[in-house]
Amino acid sequence: MKKIILTTLMITTLIVSFIVIKRTQKTNSSTTLTIGILQTASHPALDASRDGFIEELKNKMDNNIEFITQNAQGSVAQAHTIAQQFHANKNITGFFAIATPAAQAMSALEKERPIFIAAVTDPNALGLLHPTTNVCGVKDMINVKAEIEMLTQLIPHAKTVGLIYTSGETNSNALVQQMAIELRSHNLNYITFAISNESDLQTVVELACRKTDVILAPTDNTIASAISLIAEITLKNKKPLIVSDNMLIKFGALAARGVDYKASGRKAAQIAYEVVTNNKKPHELPVEQAKNEQIVINKKSLKILELTIPETLKKDDIIFV
Repeated sequence: MKKIILTTLMITTLIVSFIVIKRTQKTNSSTTLTIGILQTASHPALDASRDGFIEELKNKMDNNIEFITQNAQGSVAQAHTIAQQFHANKNITGFFAIATPAAQAMSALEKERPIFIAAVTDPNALGLLHPTTNVCGVKDMINVKAEIEMLTQLIPHAKTVGLIYTSGETNSNALVQQMAIELRSHNLNYITFAISNESDLQTVVELACRKTDVILAPTDNTIASAISLIAEITLKNKKPLIVSDNMLIKFGALAARGVDYKASGRKAAQIAYEVVTNNKKPHELPVEQAKNEQIVINKKSLKILELTIPETLKKDDIIFV
């Protein structure tokens, strides 16, 4: 009789323990994390980066994740205000900062919780990376040499290149410097045209069209936001526009060998997943390089400019839009 009672107690204990474990597992699996997303501005590249990040994390987390999304609409001051609000919210697990101003604003305040980045050209130059950093993610530095080589093959008659960029954007300045070095190595002349604000953008682009054979733009938030206008001006002046963001080609730019920002956002989400679920530390994870192997060409712009694809480019991975 005692053996029966003892056996019954043991079985009961095992059943209770099993139920407790399953309930605990269910509770843990349904724990909802919160990510604060600070986006610098609204334009196709940054929107794509945000969407890719959200879609990938929702898929990986089985929807047990929430997002608080805020957009600075191109204002550095607003980016810092949003960063302060995020920093004060202790319910947020980590932060996704999209583009350089957002990354700078967020990292200036938050030193403990993880900050995931995308659409940042050179995080090391910004001082975001160090032995104890809480920043990780994806950078969008393009292959400058490959892009200039594409330019020379697609527009072989070009002698002088106009580099247009926003003077106030750190990432643009850094990339323009690299472009200038590469243009010199290809024996091409160049003239820089700095945009100080959106109001002088049209004047600057029109001047660049008058003085150069082709226009080249780095990854630049102001240029991305005004790409339709810039493409309209360059096509009207029969000047090819080469950009560094593949998504801008559908708005009229001629060609790009730049970054796929949706894929970049997905990659940032994969890195974030390692941190929030597998307890990886941001300083343990290298900042990944966004892939930029494809050439994207606008067929309509190619026709307007009366250009053809040379045989030397046909062997590359070209997408027509």
